Amino acid sequence: MQKYQSKEKLTVPVKDTPLTVLSGVTFAQVPYWFPCYNYRDLKMDIILPFGPAKGEKRPLLLWLCGGGWITMERSAHLPWLLNFAQHGYIVASAEYRRSNSAHFPAQLEDVKKAIRYLRAHAEDFGIDTGRVVIGGESAGAHLAAMAGVTNGMAQFDKGEYLEQPSNVQAVIDYYGPASFTLPKPEAPETESRQKPDFLKGPSPVDMLLGYSPAENPQKAETAAPLSLVCDLTPPFFIAHGTDDFIVPIAGSEALYEALTKHNIPAEFYAIRDAGHADPRFYQSEMAERIMKFLETFL
Repeated sequence: MQKYQSKEKLTVPVKDTPLTVLSGVTFAQVPYWFPCYNYRDLKMDIILPFGPAKGEKRPLLLWLCGGGWITMERSAHLPWLLNFAQHGYIVASAEYRRSNSAHFPAQLEDVKKAIRYLRAHAEDFGIDTGRVVIGGESAGAHLAAMAGVTNGMAQFDKGEYLEQPSNVQAVIDYYGPASFTLPKPEAPETESRQKPDFLKGPSPVDMLLGYSPAENPQKAETAAPLSLVCDLTPPFFIAHGTDDFIVPIAGSEALYEALTKHNIPAEFYAIRDAGHADPRFYQSEMAERIMKFLETFL
């Protein structure tokens, strides 16, 4: 084996801010097994500069993972979210109650708990409380969009840190369901279009709501962002695959039209040939497009 040695003095300029991950930060406790008997922690992971905050305030991106409101993994998208942390964002990825332990609006209440917790600890984490972005994918995008369209609606603020607002300044919506009552086109299930196992049982929407939208469409619409767009709604960045057979793109198109009707700033990208949770959404190009959009409004 050839021997190799190298000894050299280097001068390394500090160009990048070292980052770290705080994993498993508890932001709330919620009823989980039998209400009034057992509570569980809700946790988040946070990417932030290594070391104590030294007066610098960064915008916050709170991300919500999807999974049909049935399952989720809060750390699943941390590698892609690093794009935002490296460009000056504090990034948090939070969990919320699944539909087998609580029906909607518990999930939205959990998301707003996370927002208030982060604002309450802004000094610790170096967060600019006036620049809070929420984003998510699939079921997480539904909850992110709901957080945006319910800006100013106090009925969804439950729990701790109620002195903190849960409003957000922008929303990133990755192929989220915008309505539970729009007609859903049938897509043939080919070998390349198989539903994940966790979506092959009862309807995830029925499990989330505790009833079928067909039974009470008016109530179901109050649980989806399309019917709640108003003048307080913040700017939206929407991306959806043209080949998405789990959450059809028609919902995102209708949401974009509703935002436009209310003069809410919005960008909508229909990603050609992309399916649900397609790798195309997690390219650095998409992160760059999102950050360019956010620069205009933060």
